[in-house]
Amino acid sequence: MKFQLQRYPSPENPEPILTPRKEVEWEAKAVFNPSVVYDSNRKIFVMLYRTYPQITEETTVSKIHRPGFKLKNQISYIGYAESTDGINFKRRDDAFISPSEQYDMFGCEDPRITKIDDTYYITYTAIDTLIDKKDPNIKIRIALATTKDFIDVEKHGIIGPPTRSKASAFFPENVNGGKIGLLMTISSDSTNSRVAIRYYDSMKEVMEQNEESWAKFLETSYDKAVLQTSWWLNRGPELGAPPIKTDRGWLLIFSNESMSDSWTIGAALLDLDNPSRLIARTPGYILQPVTNYEREGLVKNVTFPEGAVIVDDNLYVYYGCADTVIGLATCKLNDLLDYIETFKSQSQNN
Repeated sequence: MKFQLQRYPSPENPEPILTPRKEVEWEAKAVFNPSVVYDSNRKIFVMLYRTYPQITEETTVSKIHRPGFKLKNQISYIGYAESTDGINFKRRDDAFISPSEQYDMFGCEDPRITKIDDTYYITYTAIDTLIDKKDPNIKIRIALATTKDFIDVEKHGIIGPPTRSKASAFFPENVNGGKIGLLMTISSDSTNSRVAIRYYDSMKEVMEQNEESWAKFLETSYDKAVLQTSWWLNRGPELGAPPIKTDRGWLLIFSNESMSDSWTIGAALLDLDNPSRLIARTPGYILQPVTNYEREGLVKNVTFPEGAVIVDDNLYVYYGCADTVIGLATCKLNDLLDYIETFKSQSQNN
């Protein structure tokens, strides 16, 4: 049995739901890697998405060891959009999060939104140096911003480890005996890439951690990894969308490990009380680059998920396509959960 997400508007005639606006400089080159939350009170879908400005251009200089198109001046911004149907999004003309601090001066990338109580916690990848300087000390780290209304936003600095890390998101409620859980991808874009969870007693602790505490965590992060892969693969797994609570476990939509330059989408279930325990995961993909807009763009052969929401019994998965446009794929939630659970014994044996 093989499960596939269904592209919008149909498998026969798919098309992206968001494309660059050439007249808006900070997103004129690309829009991709969206995070989405559903506001059930206002009944709207809120999207934050990554962009490239028009000044981005091609170069042959090696960047961050990611396959595909190489860019210079790849300084990302984060935009805001909202929708009443999850398909047709209205965008603002100004960026929601822009490079402004020393730690994110050269890029605010890949936002992920989690609502906790009345606050939206936005993790994003912060870049502190132009990537094409080939600086071995370049810092690619996890930063945090918060907002209550998507009008005013406050940056809180770096909250991730001092080593290369990104693709991070909070659980929307306490787990593991009342702890705050933070998922993150360690050693991203490498064979050693893995998705691990760190637990905290408070948000104050999240924002005040030090290098010593991170060193202790990283020593055991292989043991704490909920998703990891074999050493011989080209690239390990990467967190996609923030975790979603279901009655069968925490649903993770993530970017699969790979031996090739293709980026595909997988799914997993984590235990509700102890999400460090993997219940089951798909052994292969539930979406892969097939359409022209997924296979051709700034980075070829990319379907990268960063947004997933449940409305009624439908799952909406939002993903970046070839690092250029944004796509949408859907399914019935229980159909996907049934499919993941068919691999339960296999995951538990591993």
